[in-house]
Amino acid sequence: MLEATPRDVRDPESCVFYHSIDLPTYGPQAGVWDLRGRFDDYTAHVALSARSLLDVGTATGFLTFEAEKRGARVTSLDVSDAELWAYLPIRESPFVKDYPAWRAEADAKAEGWKNSYWLSHRDLGSSARCVYGNVYELSPDVGSFDVVVLGQILVHLKDGISALTAAASVCAETMVIVEGSFENDTPIAALCGRADKPDVAYAWYQYSTGWYREILTMLGFREITVTTGSYLCNHDRHDSNIELTTIVASR
Repeated sequence: MLEATPRDVRDPESCVFYHSIDLPTYGPQAGVWDLRGRFDDYTAHVALSARSLLDVGTATGFLTFEAEKRGARVTSLDVSDAELWAYLPIRESPFVKDYPAWRAEADAKAEGWKNSYWLSHRDLGSSARCVYGNVYELSPDVGSFDVVVLGQILVHLKDGISALTAAASVCAETMVIVEGSFENDTPIAALCGRADKPDVAYAWYQYSTGWYREILTMLGFREITVTTGSYLCNHDRHDSNIELTTIVASR
């Protein structure tokens, strides 16, 4: 894990926003997901004041900055570069057909996300620490956190169990996971991707609520609650309102 050097970003044109965010100097910035006004629903109203928090897959940093507003001491985590992004091996996808071109575009997006994070960090007067690295390599060297948040990151990973195992290793009290899911007591992993949909090669699995309960119990969490909500998505390949499941697991 590499602690990030803050960037002095002042131009929104250099940014790519994953989450919509309102900035004091630059005004509203539109992103793929608009969670404004919904953070507490998204995180199931978990208490954050005076607690340390790790935001896994921070992207623009919206969850980080909202958690700070509620009194959390936040560390943000994101990938160092697009080499760590995992895509399904769909033959007609750009990832497979022309990896160099895909990589160049992906790296540009990753840089845009970093710029959006640091522009927002500076404009909001954030004191959050940011770390770049691989989610599977999370270890206590990064720190121990009262709360670990994984907001819509597991769907983009080929190995959800290893990611949760790593996240659990740095989680002292509470884990908050937000994902598309489905109600079923059987621990099921459902493949999202399809061979005839190369444009969504970034989506791996949705897991049943039973899967989360089983894996989180294996990892030593004893109290697990599940809530659902509908959230605004601006992506042209998705419905405008998407139901997401929030799983809160406590030790």
